[in-house]
Amino acid sequence: MSNLSSEKELEEFVKKIMSQTTEKGNPITRNGPYEELSKLKQKVETLLQPTPTFNPFDVVKWKKGLKNKKYPEEEQLAMVIQELEEPILQSERDSGTPYFREPLDLILGVLDQDGDLMLYHYDKRRFEIAK
Repeated sequence: MSNLSSEKELEEFVKKIMSQTTEKGNPITRNGPYEELSKLKQKVETLLQPTPTFNPFDVVKWKKGLKNKKYPEEEQLAMVIQELEEPILQSERDSGTPYFREPLDLILGVLDQDGDLMLYHYDKRRFEIAK
């Protein structure tokens, strides 16, 4: 794929992709390519927002629309245990998964259904300080 040097070129590229159909012949989007492009752009902007430095005991939650793991639940709060200086790259071998080379640089504590503390590794760009 060549570099898309302007927003117009990017928009044209995305429109082309969005106009393609799935194997069943249904459009890829239900609400049209412009609405889908707007949502995509919004999620990417959210992911790429500057991330604060997280400190132990900070209470965090998923950024809207960026949850990619089962826990914590959508609105469940988690507590920062540690922010890693060097991320661990997700070892998923298949590049077709959403976890391929995901940088895991945040350890969070989450309470499970029994109230036990569970520790998980995450991509810090997906979290924000809970307010």
